[in-house]
Amino acid sequence: MPSLLDILRDVVDPAVRAVLTDDEVTAVGVRYAAEGTVQLDVDALGDHFTDWVFQPGAEVPEGGWAERLRSNLVDFVAESPGGWGQDRGGGPPGR
Repeated sequence: MPSLLDILRDVVDPAVRAVLTDDEVTAVGVRYAAEGTVQLDVDALGDHFTDWVFQPGAEVPEGGWAERLRSNLVDFVAESPGGWGQDRGGGPPGR
C-alpha cells in the first residue's frame, strides 16, 4: 500500500494542480479513513470537496488514481458556487 506522502506526490498534487490554482485552494487534507482508504478534503472556491483518492484492493481506475481525482475535481468546480459552471477539463484559467 502506498504511503500518504506517495499519494500526495503521485495522485493529489498533479490532479489538484491540473484543475485549481494556488490562490483558489485554502485547505488540503489527506488521511487514512476506514480500512486503509485514503480520503482527500479540499477547501477551494468557497466550497468543500471530499473524495477518496486510493482504496486498497480496488481495481485501479482507467487512467489511474490521479486521472480519476482530476475528473472529479473538474466536476466539483463546475458544480461549486465559486466555479460558476466553468469547465476546467483543460486546466484552470490562465494556464
